[in-house]
Amino acid sequence: KADKAEKKAEKKPVEQPKKAEKKAKEVEEEEEEAAPAPKPKSKLDLLPPPKMVLDQWKRCYSNEPTRPNALNWLWENFDNEGYSFWKVEYKYNDELTKLFMTSNLVGGFFNRLERARKYAFGSLLILGKDDDNMIWGYFIVRGKEIPEEVTDAADFESYAWTAADHNDPKTRAEIEDCFAWEGPTLPRECYDGKVFK
Repeated sequence: KADKAEKKAEKKPVEQPKKAEKKAKEVEEEEEEAAPAPKPKSKLDLLPPPKMVLDQWKRCYSNEPTRPNALNWLWENFDNEGYSFWKVEYKYNDELTKLFMTSNLVGGFFNRLERARKYAFGSLLILGKDDDNMIWGYFIVRGKEIPEEVTDAADFESYAWTAADHNDPKTRAEIEDCFAWEGPTLPRECYDGKVFK
């Protein structure tokens, strides 16, 4: 009997590591199943690296006088291959009423553009007066097309996006006045503006 007990004692330690290994594998598999899937990369991340770093432009715009410092920086550093300009106009200006409500509308749109923050910069102005106002502005976006990060926003369809040639003197003047919130090319008097950065 003593011999049998010794043999059993010898066999048990050999069997236990196998059980422990099996349990460890099961735990690993469960963890793998529970781990969240990696976030899908944006198509914009697959483009060649741009020469202009958008965050540097955003910092310059935020910390320097718009005219002449920030705008000079923009034109000296703008990357024609990596970015494009878009004129943005609200499609339903005739439905806008109070200026503060129009301003809130732009703020809500910017909140829904959160996915685009890494790839876009924009200035939308609220122009006019109560019961007679409009939303108008310009955006810089990564790439040559409006990215999914922008088109995916709930109220994207409420705005007309038109590709803009910043080399055209009239368009460049509009972009400058839009980013400065003042100037002769603004379609109406500027009540307020919001910057997406």
